[in-house]
Amino acid sequence: MAHRSFLTSEQWQQAQEALTPPLMTPDGDVRQVFTFSSSNFSSLLGVKLEERFKASPLWQESHPIILGSWARGELCPKSDIDILFCGPEEKVKAFVDHIQEQGLKLRYRMPHNPEDWTENVEAFDILALLKARPTTPEAAQKLYEQQKKIWAKKKHYRRILLKAVKDERKQRAQRFDSITNYLEPNLKFGPGGLRDLEQGLQIYELFAEKFTHPGHALNVLNYYRSYLLNIRQRLHLEGHGDILSNAIQFDLGRWMGFKTHKDFMRDLQRGLSRVHFYSDWIVEVAESSDQELRNLENLEFKKFEDMEVALHKSSTVLVQKKVRENLDALMPDAKLKSFAKRRAAVLENVLQVKNTDEHLVSIFRSRFIDKLLPEMRRLVGYVQHDQYHRFTADSHIMQACREVKRIYKKPSELGPLKSLHTKLTPEDWRILSWSCLYHDLAKGLESGDHHSDLGVTIVERDFKTYGFSKSFTQEVKWMVKNHLELSQAAFRKNPKDPKVWQELRDAGVQEARLYRLALFTAIDIRATNPEAWNEWKAKLLRDLVLSLESKKAQDYFAFQSLGKSKKLKITSEVIEELGPVLLDSLAMKDLVGDMKKAELSEHALKPWVYQTRKGEVWIRFHEKKDRKGLLSDYVGQLYSLGLGVRHASIHTLPNVGVYDWFQVSTSKNIQALAKVLENSQVQSKAVPEVKFDSIQLVSADDKEWVISFKGPDQTGLLASAAKSLSDLGISVKSARVHTWGRQVDDVFFVKAAGEASQLIAALKEKYKIN
Repeated sequence: MAHRSFLTSEQWQQAQEALTPPLMTPDGDVRQVFTFSSSNFSSLLGVKLEERFKASPLWQESHPIILGSWARGELCPKSDIDILFCGPEEKVKAFVDHIQEQGLKLRYRMPHNPEDWTENVEAFDILALLKARPTTPEAAQKLYEQQKKIWAKKKHYRRILLKAVKDERKQRAQRFDSITNYLEPNLKFGPGGLRDLEQGLQIYELFAEKFTHPGHALNVLNYYRSYLLNIRQRLHLEGHGDILSNAIQFDLGRWMGFKTHKDFMRDLQRGLSRVHFYSDWIVEVAESSDQELRNLENLEFKKFEDMEVALHKSSTVLVQKKVRENLDALMPDAKLKSFAKRRAAVLENVLQVKNTDEHLVSIFRSRFIDKLLPEMRRLVGYVQHDQYHRFTADSHIMQACREVKRIYKKPSELGPLKSLHTKLTPEDWRILSWSCLYHDLAKGLESGDHHSDLGVTIVERDFKTYGFSKSFTQEVKWMVKNHLELSQAAFRKNPKDPKVWQELRDAGVQEARLYRLALFTAIDIRATNPEAWNEWKAKLLRDLVLSLESKKAQDYFAFQSLGKSKKLKITSEVIEELGPVLLDSLAMKDLVGDMKKAELSEHALKPWVYQTRKGEVWIRFHEKKDRKGLLSDYVGQLYSLGLGVRHASIHTLPNVGVYDWFQVSTSKNIQALAKVLENSQVQSKAVPEVKFDSIQLVSADDKEWVISFKGPDQTGLLASAAKSLSDLGISVKSARVHTWGRQVDDVFFVKAAGEASQLIAALKEKYKIN
């Protein structure tokens, strides 16, 4: 069969019928172990497995001793089969060969030294002997003798075992650090899984005399042992491993009695968190000295602020549990509202960017946070099933608050964004920290409104009770409301698009808010899914910040602002079309004023010769109505006056009309040039023959063609191109002239008429381009 299991196909079917769901929907607050069938099911599997082994006479002769999950009563359909044999070596080898021929895989060993089974074995193998189950009288006697020896050196071995457990837990913690409370938890090795649980119970038994009040912790661990084992057994029967994948959560949640898979996962995540905490606590008690435990026992809290001070001095799990035990007495729910300003003062200390990461984590793990910020309780275990969020909602918020501290202390982690670190003031960091705490507090409340909008309401409600200033409250509200804006703009939109700039500016993204929001975006990504943050995203965010800070963007905003003040009816598309060269050269006030005149005028304005502060000369032509050949006439006038065109911004604008600007090179007197143009005294001059290197159709659709004329800089180049298009009956909507060095690229936006390929062919023929 496809499943890696010790069960036969027939037994597999029987097992599926034998495993029953809980008698009642699990509730971590009502811990009734008997409601789960996991223990009985484990016994049933053990019986089936032993039946297969007993079919061979070599089983008894090998004197097997059952170890691991089978011995502990935690057998699952895909569990490893761990056995120690203390019989004759030839019998053991014959039995193992026979079993493996049947397709069963054993993890087995024989004592290296028959007199001392702890010789040449790992610490966990010694621990396994204490829970081992013999199957024959001879095996039982031998095991008993070894257990006596181990127990006689209890203090020696338990130090070794405690160190091994700590090292193994540390390795697993590093392995799972980036995916704590992962959307798809590993029920065996993940934080709070069966391995944590098993180690907690075993270490307690070895160090039982060090515990004064273990009842609650043991109650929690024993309850979730049955709970998690029940889930793991069901997972295996469904053909899965130890990872609770998203696909199986729906069916498994229904089987367990929950209304929705979200309810199931929330309850499970709460359980994993509890197991992780109490197993950590047991290990920490075990390694603490008697004096340390006495000091802890004598530690007293007179007011709830004392608990924060204690956690600041020592963030250990021992102190965290002491805090848990005093929360309800010092912070009864009925008084939390009256404690608002005091709670805010404690949170202020916790969120300080210079404060330690360990202190912040201890506030969450001790569940002190649930009293300081009651809204957090609703988010405990809340999983967002989108295959992107890797943390439960409460853990995500904790991670975000951790990330603020991390980047404050080590901005290099932001890569290309690290320079933003220097732009934030202490008040900015304070706003950023509180925004991280509050940005997702409304998750799960969405009923039509977005969680960002609902979050604003929570900020306003809480900050009023905290006594925070209106300005500070306003800034945190703004951050919570807009915390996704830069992410969408940087990763889903064009950061150089003025429309995007305008959307962000309309939302208030500028100056200090821009820097705070950029850093928050990086923090939110790292706190949502560490693997989703990379150099590419950092560059995109940086590019967006640089784009919003660019002179082009600032000119755009200045133009918009002046336009609004003069009630100029112009769109963001028009501003983009005017081009960066024109906006960069002219005084914004002059340009907007002139456009307003053109808009209000019923007739064409006279040509305007404009000299910039840098000495550049621009000439503006205007007509209320466009006509074919108009551009050719303008360019012809400039050519006839001996003016070389360096750049051009050529458009027909709504309400304004034809509005063309040309930057020219000339040594003529500006005033005299203006009089000649104003009085229409320009004498026509024949357009010279020029040479283009290429004429290309850049793009084409049903309404507009874009044509590029490229060639070396020559006198009359633009005049020739414009006249050629006019002669062919083409209407020019707008144009851009780009000159760099000795090369020119004249780009014309023309109305589609006929076949674009025929137009390009005619132009190439005129200029003899192959």
